[in-house]
Amino acid sequence: MDSVGSTNTEAKKLFFQQEKEGLIVIAKRQTAGRGRKGRPWLSPIGGLYFSIILKPRLGTENAPLLGLLSACAVARSLAAVGVENVRLKWPNDVLIGESKIAGILSEALSIGDETVGLVIGIGVNQNCPISEMPPGLQWPTTSIIDEIGRETSIEYLLCSIVNEIDRLLQILERDSSFAAVLDEWREVSSTLGVRVRIHEEGKTTDGIAKDIGADGALIVETDDGLVNVLLGDVSHLRTRE
Repeated sequence: MDSVGSTNTEAKKLFFQQEKEGLIVIAKRQTAGRGRKGRPWLSPIGGLYFSIILKPRLGTENAPLLGLLSACAVARSLAAVGVENVRLKWPNDVLIGESKIAGILSEALSIGDETVGLVIGIGVNQNCPISEMPPGLQWPTTSIIDEIGRETSIEYLLCSIVNEIDRLLQILERDSSFAAVLDEWREVSSTLGVRVRIHEEGKTTDGIAKDIGADGALIVETDDGLVNVLLGDVSHLRTRE
């Protein structure tokens, strides 16, 4: 599509019109792109913005792990086009240093109380220099063109990310486990080993991010013991220890 409010919204609408796993909605720009908790995601022409429908794997309780799997796929593909030092910030940001280059928004597709699918929205700052972005960005930001100094093919990057998602899905289906995906996420994490601040349910807690659990929760060591964070926001307070 040339322009759409949100590729996630469009994909959800099509899914409930009987589309199935594998549907991809891609747009040249989004007028109402969003991240977690409804935060805006600027989506000018030159970026890669798409959503893909996946079915839950290994039980609906593991559906959120497909977001971490997709983050690993994005990291692989960015490295393949020459972007160096790609790191993943829990739960859904792709960073270069502390600057955001891509984001992932996973939303469950439910009928009644049953999760029947997942729409995963992926936005990558690709051929849109940050100098041309509107002022007032909420966080440090970078783009592929800023990192490697040249434009890259949007079609190539789209196909690369989808192929990497497929490869990772094959691994977890072969192993009947997300363990390999979680290990890969740990290897490229910018969050583990870092002092973090958790913002959850109106309170903040500081601690050291120690690991991620089998359910994808961030395990943080605080003064009061270990805390498992599933839904909160996490800010990095200092570099890896």
